[in-house]
Amino acid sequence: MTHSTRSSHPRRRTTPRHPVSPPGPRTLRATWERQAAEAGGPGGFHHLHGPHTHGWLLADAVPELLEPIVHADDDPLEPTFFAHLDAPVAEALLTRFAPAHLVHRSNGSPTLGNQLRATVAHPGEITLHGFVLGPGRCDERIVSEGALVRFEADLLVTEHHAPGCECELLWAYAVDELGLDDAEHAPHRIHRIHRAEAPDETWWRLLWA
Repeated sequence: MTHSTRSSHPRRRTTPRHPVSPPGPRTLRATWERQAAEAGGPGGFHHLHGPHTHGWLLADAVPELLEPIVHADDDPLEPTFFAHLDAPVAEALLTRFAPAHLVHRSNGSPTLGNQLRATVAHPGEITLHGFVLGPGRCDERIVSEGALVRFEADLLVTEHHAPGCECELLWAYAVDELGLDDAEHAPHRIHRIHRAEAPDETWWRLLWA
């Protein structure tokens, strides 16, 4: 896409879709430090609305906490996806994030803070997945768009919630027992999943997307 077709973002540089990584060891911190420096430079991209500051995710060992569960994207404007965010990581993030960093939600999901607290309170029963918008963007943030929930019940859950679908029982459990209680509405999709590392356990994905 050329510069002339992106008139709403006049400061964006023309870059390859997947830039070539610089030589040397790659770590999440190194990637994000490079993105923050480029965004803050004279040719940096800025959203029309936003604080135009970059780098809060670099504080307090946050990159080191997230590195085992993310796949970093070299494109600073693309999200970095994470999975398997469990209780120890959730607890560590809660001690490092300001309240303003915990309010983000995905399409009516529970807030990040609510999901992290529920994960800490129920270790081994919840893991989170979602995405990070890194320091290359003005809207830098972490968003959890879904939760994997352990619920040992053989429920009938259909894709389009046909008559007899029992997804409401699972959602009620997630709200009343696990504390995922500040969502704007129920998940868009609920389905049973198989976890290779826990073949004898019953897990469900709650997804707001």
